[in-house]
Amino acid sequence: MNAKAVLAAAIVAAALAPNTGVAEQPGVKLGILSCELTDKTNVIVYTNETFRCVYNPNSGGTEQYDGEITRIGLDLEWKPEQQLIWAVIAPTREVTDGALAGNYSGASTSASVGAGGGAKLLVGGFEESITLQPVSLAGSVGLGASVGIEALELTAK
Repeated sequence: MNAKAVLAAAIVAAALAPNTGVAEQPGVKLGILSCELTDKTNVIVYTNETFRCVYNPNSGGTEQYDGEITRIGLDLEWKPEQQLIWAVIAPTREVTDGALAGNYSGASTSASVGAGGGAKLLVGGFEESITLQPVSLAGSVGLGASVGIEALELTAK
């Protein structure tokens, strides 16, 4: 894909993307969830990515999760590396170990030419009360653009 095609794809992705603003969500910030890409399958309109995730609650310690993202939408990206970082927001501080396990959904958009980024605001987890708020744009190395609706499944290790 040449530079003009990548730029066009990024512009289309930005224009078609739902509002994925990174404004603070109401609730209590419980900690940070960081995920590293371990595998990806992409067939342009369906993408499946697996991640190794670490949750660092503000109260101390860590929790390990396996993550799997499924995206329906346009995906013209090649990303051999990707890191996602979210602030974990909940309605209360009273959250038990493993509470992040569950299904999340939301919208996403990203673009990259070499280094790139994107935003993924997701809601779900324990009683669908947890919000994963992007701390910054998702960091990636690759080429292309994507936009779509995605689902994240987190499984406690």
